[in-house]
Amino acid sequence: MSKKIKTTSQQLTRLFLSLFIILLLLVNLTFAAISITFIYNNAHQQAEEVIDTVRDNISDHDDHKNKKEWKLFLNAYLARQSNDAIAVKTPKGKTVYSEDGEELFKKTRGRGNFNHVVFLNNSAYYFQTEQEDKYQISVILNVNDLFTLITHLLLAIIILNLLAIIFSIPLIKRFSKKWSQPLEKIDQDIAAIENQRISKKEVFVPQEPAEIRHLAQSFNDLLEYQEQAIKREQQFVTDASHELKTPIAAIRGHINLIKRRGKDHPEIIAKSLKYIDSESGRMEVLVNELLELGRAKKQHQTIESIDLVSVIYKESQIIDQEYHCSIDLLCPVKLFYPIELKDFRLIIHNLLDNAAKYSKDNIKVTVELEKDDKNLVLIVKDQGIGIKKENHDKIFDRFYREDQAHSSKIKGTGIGLAIVKEIIEKYHGKIIVTANLPKGIIFKVELPL
Repeated sequence: MSKKIKTTSQQLTRLFLSLFIILLLLVNLTFAAISITFIYNNAHQQAEEVIDTVRDNISDHDDHKNKKEWKLFLNAYLARQSNDAIAVKTPKGKTVYSEDGEELFKKTRGRGNFNHVVFLNNSAYYFQTEQEDKYQISVILNVNDLFTLITHLLLAIIILNLLAIIFSIPLIKRFSKKWSQPLEKIDQDIAAIENQRISKKEVFVPQEPAEIRHLAQSFNDLLEYQEQAIKREQQFVTDASHELKTPIAAIRGHINLIKRRGKDHPEIIAKSLKYIDSESGRMEVLVNELLELGRAKKQHQTIESIDLVSVIYKESQIIDQEYHCSIDLLCPVKLFYPIELKDFRLIIHNLLDNAAKYSKDNIKVTVELEKDDKNLVLIVKDQGIGIKKENHDKIFDRFYREDQAHSSKIKGTGIGLAIVKEIIEKYHGKIIVTANLPKGIIFKVELPL
């Protein structure tokens, strides 16, 4: 049988009630300790005063008094006391007592005491003995009245505490429910979002407490991020479908054309096959880049350092042969950095390919590679058609082409820069886009050392 999970309100009520009871218990124990200490110190002080008074008034000739005279002498110091007693042992070994003192001393003799306190017949006595010259003076003080008073006070406090606990339960429940209401409202909003009962995916953000407010805000930010991510993925699927649908439709159209007219007009076969080959190649490039885009996010545990300069040199030769552009390399002889060879090859290839295809023939492209105190810095500059400032961030979106009217004339899928950004972010780096005046664009890649 599963255990019932308590709500936040129930847990807060239990917690605050437990803390309140513990606090009351500590207060009561403190009061009892202070009271007992007060009784003990008061009894000790009184006993000291009585012993000092008796000692100051005893003289050597008092040793010759009879018991009656001693009794009258000692009773004088107990006139204001109740059930107290004094015993004096004279130099001759005779022990004399105050009124009824002998019986009280006999009853307490041999009984154990706790730090001079003796309990006898449900009464508490303070017992103290001191040796003064040849006399031994003993005092027994009845402190039962003080103990009784303190006991009654403690009993009254306990009753008040019980009443306070009983009356505090509904008050604590009320405050606990008030404090837990923001969490309950957030939970309700989350349930409504899960069941798609509300159009706006956002939870309630309370003004206080601060922790719950920050939690709700963070959750809303997460929901917003998730919603944007879903929209991006939906747009990605739509764009990818569109990009694949166009060459597929063209291929199928030419295949149907060959079926219908191939026998009667064999000259169209070669032309259609050339077009089919071109479009299928375009699809192959697109599919490969989609696979690379998915692979770019994967993390690898161990990465060896590679020479980046040699990779840049090889990729620049490939781009130069394809576009017939001039690539100027401003790099050290060698520069090693821990990155996967395929990842860096994709970064430099796509940046050079982007610079070359949007530039005229024989326009110079510059590549700079260096290290500063914190980062590896890769810069690719071109003198091409450039990018509008408001579109600098958009060019990293998948399938984005700034000049849609001429995008069909310039080969590419619009995925290359998206792959570059994904790889750079995987290595916790960043890419910055700025204008290369008077024309062109500059891509600056920073990878942490």
